[in-house]
Amino acid sequence: MMYVAERMQDTTLVLMISGRVTVYSRKVFQGMVKAARFSGAKHIIFNMQGVTFMDSIALGGLVLAYLDLNENHMAMSVVEPRQPVKTLLEVANFPDLIPTYPTEETAFQAIQ
Repeated sequence: MMYVAERMQDTTLVLMISGRVTVYSRKVFQGMVKAARFSGAKHIIFNMQGVTFMDSIALGGLVLAYLDLNENHMAMSVVEPRQPVKTLLEVANFPDLIPTYPTEETAFQAIQ
């Protein structure tokens, strides 16, 4: 099961995601992205520190989120992916498409 907590920091919406992110999470994910579009944020950070598992469908959902947010002139970053999620992202060349940072702090420095 996937859990999400959110907080605003200036114009950045940080989504703290934890648990298992799978095909069954996609509707929750789509809802998060839709809500983010209307949050007034200019940048969305997906903090993946608490994600213990991610399947390929969920990975596709992250890419769709990026494309959706990009279309709406919003930036997106992923921070703190842990193994084995980090390996999945790297194998899919995910960091080539979407900025991926080791910590929230480095993500905030990059968007300044």
